[in-house]
Amino acid sequence: MAETPRPPERSSIREWLRRYPPLVTFVAAVLIMLVIMPSALNLPQANPTTVLEYAPIPPEDEDPPPQSEGSLSSLGLGTSDTVTTEAGGLAGDIPLPGPPGEAPIVKRCVGDPPRQTEDLNSPPCVPFFQGDNGGTTWRGVTKDEITIVVYVDGNTLLLGGDGGAETSPGAGTICDIDSTPNDPDNAGCINGEGTEDHFNVAIVRTLAKYFNDRFQTYNRRAHFYIYWGTLGGSTTDKRSDAQDLFEQLRPFAVIDYSVFGEAEAFIEAMVKRGVSVYGSYALLENRIFRENAPFLWSFWPDVEHQVALFHDYVCKRVAPFPVGHTGVAEDRGKERKYGFLSTTDPLFEGQQAFAKLAKARLRRGCPNGAELDVVGEYTYPRDNFSTDTHPDAIAKAQENIQRMQADGVTSILWLGGYETAHSKASNSAGWFPEWIVAGDVGNDQTEEAGEQDETAWQYARIMSNQLREDKTADVPCRQAFREGNPTGSSADEVASCGVYRSFFMLFRGIQVAGPFLTPDAVDQGNHTIPRRESDNPYIASCFFDPGDYTCVKDAQESWWDATAPDPNNNVGQRGCWRMSDGGQRHLAGRFVQADGAFKRGPNVPCNAPTDNTSNINPYGPAG
Repeated sequence: MAETPRPPERSSIREWLRRYPPLVTFVAAVLIMLVIMPSALNLPQANPTTVLEYAPIPPEDEDPPPQSEGSLSSLGLGTSDTVTTEAGGLAGDIPLPGPPGEAPIVKRCVGDPPRQTEDLNSPPCVPFFQGDNGGTTWRGVTKDEITIVVYVDGNTLLLGGDGGAETSPGAGTICDIDSTPNDPDNAGCINGEGTEDHFNVAIVRTLAKYFNDRFQTYNRRAHFYIYWGTLGGSTTDKRSDAQDLFEQLRPFAVIDYSVFGEAEAFIEAMVKRGVSVYGSYALLENRIFRENAPFLWSFWPDVEHQVALFHDYVCKRVAPFPVGHTGVAEDRGKERKYGFLSTTDPLFEGQQAFAKLAKARLRRGCPNGAELDVVGEYTYPRDNFSTDTHPDAIAKAQENIQRMQADGVTSILWLGGYETAHSKASNSAGWFPEWIVAGDVGNDQTEEAGEQDETAWQYARIMSNQLREDKTADVPCRQAFREGNPTGSSADEVASCGVYRSFFMLFRGIQVAGPFLTPDAVDQGNHTIPRRESDNPYIASCFFDPGDYTCVKDAQESWWDATAPDPNNNVGQRGCWRMSDGGQRHLAGRFVQADGAFKRGPNVPCNAPTDNTSNINPYGPAG
């Protein structure tokens, strides 16, 4: 089940939204090593009567349309069942223009070699296409248009783009992004106060324009709608929303931009109807992707890939070495004694699945012979709160810290999750061990770590999937927003980063699928991406293993610098996650064995972009 946080009891909505993907602001990118696929672009079509041979018109019932072997084999692509992790892409030339007088739609590309957009992670350029795109190849696809729905929590107060509160349109309401202010169809786009477009509408309008302009869609245009979901997010609500969304719009794909409720129920309901779902899900189990294949895609790694990364990180960067950066003077230089810390919160099954698998692998030791002396396991009942005044949370954290100290723990292995009661209890006890944290795309954000106790957290390090970003002006999501809407508000520009990755995954999938767009074509296109290791901290290794539907496959190491100025200029906060080795990224099995955390030198940037030059080179040439 996807991790979905409980409504905050004492925290602001602003804080909670930035805590949890996909609304949290992610300023990262994804490595896409593709090559041009001429068989997908040049498939000959003698006349319209042959279209059905390659792309059957899908049925109009609720059962998923049948997968077309003809359309897939014509693309010349591999499949997720047959491709290997070492498979390369297809080679060939960019398609030639058609007959004179039929000018192709040209896409602007950048870089050398050319890529599709300024985002360093964007795929190689497909500058133009001309020819038959197969017409109606799947439900929600015609020769001119692809129907896409963005599913947003409805009927609740969310943080507005200008810093105020906006009420969403009522549950079940639809916003046609193509509508204009005086268009009756625009009624579903206006905020609950009736004053202007809801800030989420402004974001979707902008990103829809940008991605349609820049990515190759083979003479089709992605037509976006917003569906405002039901407040509460129960399993019944999610299924009801999915049914209503489908009956009204019958889309090709949905971007899940929701926060409340259980995501898995919505995913299953959409996939049952043959609708693909894209999201920035973190720590979703691989079985969920397999059960919903090939319709479910996520930017961030699944549980199993993340466990493999963390196991290798601990084995290479921690276990071979004695206790180092700790506030307990008598522990320095000793053999480490570990304590496992994890949550039992039932709303976070992904974190629980990660912890269970990680514990088992770490207890078995490491390929390099390093072993972990685990002296205890400690759990806490409430996850995802930056300030939790619930008595159970405070009491459990104090109990855990007392037990760890009595058990002789030197190093806490925090196996995913986020709360601040334990670091505060550590300070209250005057005991400051090492904290070795598994990043979950929430706890590795600077704003979240800034809520931890400053004294305790200076001894924390983390394995994180976040990419290096130096200056806010160069962040891909913000560049995309400015190009799509040069006069848009700066607050909406920042908020757009929360859904940018999902748009990116969707349009990348459309591009690699080729002209004859089906879920299977997307699947096979994605699975032709070769397995490659990133040598650039700004670019993630992105490829898809057999039976795998998540993009990012690598991670970097960061450590908490409590003395750094806050990159987000939040009043009363300071500190940031500093990227070791300049943010160098590693695949599972490829971390370098070295005791390199907390090293201060000329290249230790924050993992949050800023215009402050201390983000890039805070310590100067001297270590």
